Amino acid sequence: MVEKEADRTHLDFYLQRGDNHQTIPNAKISGQIQMPDRTQKDLTFTYDQKDQHYTAFLPGKATGQYQMKITADIKGQKVDGRFTFNR
Repeated sequence: MVEKEADRTHLDFYLQRGDNHQTIPNAKISGQIQMPDRTQKDLTFTYDQKDQHYTAFLPGKATGQYQMKITADIKGQKVDGRFTFNR
């Protein structure tokens, strides 16, 4: 989930497994983002125990398309996902 804020973008990432959507709380989540100007930024997501999801903040407010690659390291097993969002 992407939420625009005044001077940054709030990113929420839900990592779940199984039919009951059980949260995976102990993974290492990182993101590589290609900004609208084609520069790259790296992000580390932290786990929010209360809301049971991972979160990161991307500074800046450039408008355009952002391309993001997320890597989840779950007990040594890596899973990648790719997303695009507009600001």
